[in-house]
Amino acid sequence: PTYSYKHGKNYIVFILKKKPLSGTIKMVMAVFLAIVLGTVLTLLPEEIRMGANEYLLTPATDAFMGIISAVSVPLIFLSVLGSICSMGNIETLGKIGGKTVKTILLYMTVISFCVTMLAGMFYSVQWREGGGSDFSQIVDMLFDIVPSSLFEPFITGNALQLIFIAVIVGLAMLALAARAEGVFKLVSEFSSIVQTMMSGISSMLHVLIFLLLTGMISSGEFDGFIKSFKMILIVMLFLATIYTANLLRIAIAKKVSPILLFKKGWMTLIVALSTASSAATFGTNVRDLQRNFGVDKKIAEFGIPLGQVLFKPSIVVTMIAFELFLADMYGISITSSFLIIAMITNMLLSFAVPPVPGGSVMCYTIAFAQLGIPAEAIGIVLALDTILDFPSTACDVSVWQISMIEVADSLHMLDKKTLHKKM
Repeated sequence: PTYSYKHGKNYIVFILKKKPLSGTIKMVMAVFLAIVLGTVLTLLPEEIRMGANEYLLTPATDAFMGIISAVSVPLIFLSVLGSICSMGNIETLGKIGGKTVKTILLYMTVISFCVTMLAGMFYSVQWREGGGSDFSQIVDMLFDIVPSSLFEPFITGNALQLIFIAVIVGLAMLALAARAEGVFKLVSEFSSIVQTMMSGISSMLHVLIFLLLTGMISSGEFDGFIKSFKMILIVMLFLATIYTANLLRIAIAKKVSPILLFKKGWMTLIVALSTASSAATFGTNVRDLQRNFGVDKKIAEFGIPLGQVLFKPSIVVTMIAFELFLADMYGISITSSFLIIAMITNMLLSFAVPPVPGGSVMCYTIAFAQLGIPAEAIGIVLALDTILDFPSTACDVSVWQISMIEVADSLHMLDKKTLHKKM
């Protein structure tokens, strides 16, 4: 509901929404219709087929991608800024927030490095090609993160620079604390507006998939979409490995049976796997952390929302898998600098993914531009990302849930008796 006060009266407005059609069903219908229409176009004379691509499909796709790019710039900035502002003040950042953020950064760095190196084993990587030019390319990218002016990233749309500016502004706001309360509220309101816009765009992603796949099929490039289904197994394997490795690591460190840890977090895992929504798991997650794992309520209620925004190993996994596959498909050389740039870009962009459906779309478009992958490849990504969203959410939520045991223990806010207690 929304509240307002006008002419001496209080107004409460409820907007009743109709139950929308499942996003998965929309995606399946879009792919099916694209296959039908694309096949029909291939049977028509070449002039008609090329005309449909040039004057209808391509302009419509470019317009849709332009809208996504326009919204993605403020969305990246506000997502990172909002997650920093949620810590409230420097004291919270220094105590609970500092430890939590350090854990997230460490985990994401290790996961990004390991996943990138392992994924590279599935493709032919030219480790020595490029020499000094490869190194200079990486150095240039790192120095380019610092913009020459405060407003440059908003004009150019440079995502890495936007993240840098958001961190600087966020830390300054935390330092001002009470004096910046008005700005805190303003950031929250603007974030809500932009996220609502992104949600509206996300609800239309099936249209973009339809346009892209129809164009690919009519142009004879659909083989890549069929072959890409092999990547699902690779991504699933990586996600399962990350969860299992973290479960065993925490079990050994805290001297708890891994089976017991698995049982205690089972309900949260099931909710995440069945809904593909980290927000839907919040209540179950807080309850399990307190009742089953012995994590203090303050840590649980602070760490879970922060983890939902910042801790996304699945984004790193899916992005590098898509990037390597598409680079191989389009004949782009996979060198050592390609892998390092992909690793850094993917990790930084994972922090900027907003917690809304379809929020990862902007990250793919930005990463593809950074690595020289054609923009039309986004059609393959969007179709498969819908399938992978369910196990990806389950991995992110469950891995972070178990990791919070370590955070709570380091702050002396863990009840070890509850942790070791049998179900």
